[in-house]
Amino acid sequence: MRKLIHLLLLMAVTAGFCACSETSEESNEFENWETRNTTFMLDTLAYANKAVAAAKAQWGDAWEEHCEWRVFPSFQNTTGGATTWKDSIAVRIIERGTGSGYPLATDSVRVTYAGRLIPSKSYENGYIFDHTGMGTTIEEIMDKNFEVSTNFQTMGVIEGWSTALFHMRIGDYWRVFIPANMGYGESGTSGIPGHSTLIFDMRLKAFYRVGSVPPVWN
Repeated sequence: MRKLIHLLLLMAVTAGFCACSETSEESNEFENWETRNTTFMLDTLAYANKAVAAAKAQWGDAWEEHCEWRVFPSFQNTTGGATTWKDSIAVRIIERGTGSGYPLATDSVRVTYAGRLIPSKSYENGYIFDHTGMGTTIEEIMDKNFEVSTNFQTMGVIEGWSTALFHMRIGDYWRVFIPANMGYGESGTSGIPGHSTLIFDMRLKAFYRVGSVPPVWN
């Protein structure tokens, strides 16, 4: 039933986007959308890289303990070559987990999450286009006392998500900034315009190796 409600809501939002496309309000909502998203992602990556550089300069090899920002190249960059802003994600660590090990490409994972767009005229904090649970704000959705998580394959999601998951420990709560190239690209998808930078709050609850049976969660 929850999935059906979510689908109906998503269809309504998508219809809303289409219906508004002929109005000046819609034009203002997504005016210069590609440029705005590019600027937002470039600024976020610049801020993250600056924070990392400052932490390394002050703390040396122990910099990770003193810095809440990370920048990771796409997991598809297996050669170790140079990357651009289009194939790198920025991460802000909200809470640090205590689990050991990381999810593998063949694993399944259990995650609580909320995905949104960059701030726009009608959505000061960014339109929330998808999330687990029944909350309506980021704080409600990610609240440990009320959160609802979901299970899926590590490689069954967008490139930016998989890239983040490969670096997460159980209990980590990250805010992940994903360029459109590692999300839904130029065409977008239902409820998400093309060229959209995606912002995901996500908490890794568990991961399961091949052959193991994930337990039933409440």
